[in-house]
Amino acid sequence: MTSRDFAKLIGVSQSTVSRAMNNSSLVPKEKRDYIHKKAEEYGFVLNSQAKSLRTNKTDTIGILFPKHFISMNSNLMLAHLYDYIQKEMNQYDYDIMVIYYDHESDDFSSFERIIKKRKVDGFIVLRMELSDSEMKLIEEYQVPCVFMMNAGMNIRENLNYLFSDSYYGGYLAGKYLGKFADYHKMFITVREETEDADRRFNGYYDGLKEYGCEMKQEDIIYCNLSMQSAYECVGENIEKFQGRRTAVFTYSDILGIGVLNALKDYKIRVPEDVQIIGMDDIPLATWTKPSLSTIHVPVEEMVSRGCRLLMDLIEKKDIFIQEWVKPHLVIRETTINE
Repeated sequence: MTSRDFAKLIGVSQSTVSRAMNNSSLVPKEKRDYIHKKAEEYGFVLNSQAKSLRTNKTDTIGILFPKHFISMNSNLMLAHLYDYIQKEMNQYDYDIMVIYYDHESDDFSSFERIIKKRKVDGFIVLRMELSDSEMKLIEEYQVPCVFMMNAGMNIRENLNYLFSDSYYGGYLAGKYLGKFADYHKMFITVREETEDADRRFNGYYDGLKEYGCEMKQEDIIYCNLSMQSAYECVGENIEKFQGRRTAVFTYSDILGIGVLNALKDYKIRVPEDVQIIGMDDIPLATWTKPSLSTIHVPVEEMVSRGCRLLMDLIEKKDIFIQEWVKPHLVIRETTINE
């Protein structure tokens, strides 16, 4: 019996049957229960569910978002990543389940339920690291995982990963801005991703050092991971940007755009008075006025390779990859081109 036949038999639409059988919240619970009861009565199983029973696969992967995730509107780099992952997994006829948590207490229980019920065939992990309990569960149930983008401090030897070399990205920013001896150097960073922020700063510091530039603690400004927070941060420290030339490396493009907007409102010229380099190269960086110079993270390459790696692991191929992928510098209009 097809889903169309079953839907007609019980008097609902085919899409409602599909959503109800997949326990979508878009279908009211009462109707879901009714459809499940009728499915059991008539012995109806969705093609995807029947395939899952035969192959022991769900044709679904999980994407584990970072704990600081707020929304796609706020976390534009994650939205950028998600778009590429979704496009790539469509080629493998795989669906995606996005997983994120607001509180530590909810974290493990939700993750545990997903793994124990085998709701996904594997994970792409965009968190910097997982807890010991989470890793133990993954190993116990032998769930394929690929870690991607940013790394924590304690990288386990048995992980498959493709991490962005954020130290090298910071180093490139320092090497470029270090050439401008008459510009005071600053770093605007975040409180949320301390391990990765430290890598970016250490690279920036080493790049500047090659030109004899030193940075002091007061040259580092902290804000939250949002444009608004970076914008407000500039206002609270506006004296650091007035009366002198300044070169700024920001933890991300999101912060860089917030800084740029604030400087424009304070009538401070970019790049003549303040130069800015961000990091990530999200699509929005090309649409700012002036356009944002940045460290380009090769997201498309990393996602393509990461998804292929995950598929190989799901197919139980003997493969193991640990690699730091190097970014490159993109000069646009918020820096002086020399």
